[in-house]
Amino acid sequence: MLRGKLKKQFIWIKRVLRNAWHSFMRNKILSIATILIISLMLFVFNLVLALSYATDSVITNVGEKLDVSVEINPEVENYTIQTFTETLRKNSDIKEVIYISKEEALSRFGSKYPNVISFLDHHKLQNPLPDVVRIVSADIANNNSIIAYLEQPEFERIVNQQKLKLNLEQKSRNEKILNITTFIKKTGIWLNIIFALVAVLIIFNSININIHTHKNEIRIMKLVGAKRSFIRAGFIFEGIFIAVIALLISVGFAKLVLSYLATNLVGIISNENLLAGMNAILLHFQDKFWLTLGWQLLAAIGAGVLSSYLAIELYLRKKHL
Repeated sequence: MLRGKLKKQFIWIKRVLRNAWHSFMRNKILSIATILIISLMLFVFNLVLALSYATDSVITNVGEKLDVSVEINPEVENYTIQTFTETLRKNSDIKEVIYISKEEALSRFGSKYPNVISFLDHHKLQNPLPDVVRIVSADIANNNSIIAYLEQPEFERIVNQQKLKLNLEQKSRNEKILNITTFIKKTGIWLNIIFALVAVLIIFNSININIHTHKNEIRIMKLVGAKRSFIRAGFIFEGIFIAVIALLISVGFAKLVLSYLATNLVGIISNENLLAGMNAILLHFQDKFWLTLGWQLLAAIGAGVLSSYLAIELYLRKKHL
């Protein structure tokens, strides 16, 4: 019983696929034109996607270097500083805490500017540099909240809060990076929506033209007893064919172009941030190529099914009325 049902189902799917393929091949010019238009659109989408990956990687790379620097008040004991740093390390928003003593800071400064050290020694001046704690956040979005955390009264004796509050450059810099990141994410979402709608409209128009071209065949199929599900399925699979073929062409071409550009530009670009962007492109279009292809394939199939279903359902309902 079950075997018989599966056999009938297999025959039904086979006939639907054959019907869809014949319909696809009978309108070669229309099918090829639709595939090329969607391929071009998806190629542009993949370029935008690559740019988004590169920009996001550059911003992340820059964000990792934008730490929060805190000056320690003079006369604070070493034990208190150690307790303070341990407290900061327990904060989930903080990735790393680096304590730089004023002696170490002067030593680093002196290695770059030895004349300054000679000047201080000659005039018997004390080390003017303060003890500093550098805080690297787990996410740049947490930087300003970390600054607000350090401005609490419990750290007043340890942290130079007055200088921390006056250092508006740190807060402004963090906000700018966050605004850029938010803008890129929102732009990416809207571009995805626009590309999806355009793809659905293009496939819808193609299937709609194909339906009206074969309206006599559809009428005959209905007269001989073909169900609406069978007629509908043929055009749905045709829409899937168009979307999948267009996707494979666009992703393959995008992979070749982007990989070639990224590989060759890596050897030329010396800027660390730009290199991070190039590496992000290589990662997503080489190491994660199948993952990228997979979710785009699902999206393409979804667009093909939706547009074809709307086109044939609109036609069948119109004729029924």
